[in-house]
Amino acid sequence: MTLQNVTVIIPAHNRPERLRRLLDYYSRTDIKILVPDSSDHPFADAEKYPDITYLHRPKLHFLLKLKEVLPMISTPYVLYCADDDFAVPSGIAQMTAFLDEHPDYSTAQGHYLTFTPHKGKISFYPRYIRYFDKQVTGDTPRERLLQEKNMYASLLYSVIRTQAFQRMYAACFNPDGSLRFRNLFLAEEFFNHAALIFGKYATLPYFYSARERIRGSATETTVPVSVIKTSHKYREEYQGFLLALSELLAAREGDTLEDAFSFICNISDMPKDTAEISGKRKIMEFTHKHPLLRWVNRLADWRYTQKGLKAVQGMQSYPCTFSTPEKEEIIKAIEQS
Repeated sequence: MTLQNVTVIIPAHNRPERLRRLLDYYSRTDIKILVPDSSDHPFADAEKYPDITYLHRPKLHFLLKLKEVLPMISTPYVLYCADDDFAVPSGIAQMTAFLDEHPDYSTAQGHYLTFTPHKGKISFYPRYIRYFDKQVTGDTPRERLLQEKNMYASLLYSVIRTQAFQRMYAACFNPDGSLRFRNLFLAEEFFNHAALIFGKYATLPYFYSARERIRGSATETTVPVSVIKTSHKYREEYQGFLLALSELLAAREGDTLEDAFSFICNISDMPKDTAEISGKRKIMEFTHKHPLLRWVNRLADWRYTQKGLKAVQGMQSYPCTFSTPEKEEIIKAIEQS
């Protein structure tokens, strides 16, 4: 299996042991690796991986790190892999093969597992089961954007065409090179929208990625998008986000910027979740902040896991309770780290 047609970007940050684990995992492949690392200290083992492109840019913002590596992507496809995840090579190959055969699709991803190492045991659970067969197939960017509002999971870690990837991120910067927005959740929502402006999306029935569940990640200290969209404090940042998407939409459809901006504003204001889901999320956020109530979160996690295991029982793309070569490779990488 060759993967010379894809680049993996690992946006590392202060987790050298996870980065080492992932680079060891990919060392048996011919995937091109770019590592823009914003950690406080340089990765001590970088020289042990001569085939990767490593850049130490301490404390540099995610989008600014990305701006530096955009010109370095020479493959037709690209994807992100967080330093605590494992994007499975065979799954990546399935995505690129699909995109080769379907030029009207800009991006694709497969099925996810969550894993938790604990006391010498590694437990795997299904992830994002609400969209395991989801596709966004509208013929126009506007149709696809309207479909996306009902989709539960993010496209951020999907395989995407490099041309679309480079063009969409170029829109994140003002003419003077400054960022139009900085919020990480807003950056994820930008990717979700922008990818669909360039083409259709598919979730394919293949084991694609395993994600480690780690408490205290950067996203838990990031201002929620709901605040960004409604607070006067962040008005300029939110306007930059809307303008970036509007420019992409107008260029893609040959429309006026004013009309595209109006449409993007309407899309962005549409609620992604039902009132019931939003209510449950607020309850979980409240109980997580209070130690005596965290048993509620643990119970909810257990119920979600059991529901997920039942829903994906027997599916080869969700190897939670049985072994596959891809899963065993990940277990081996975790145990050796």
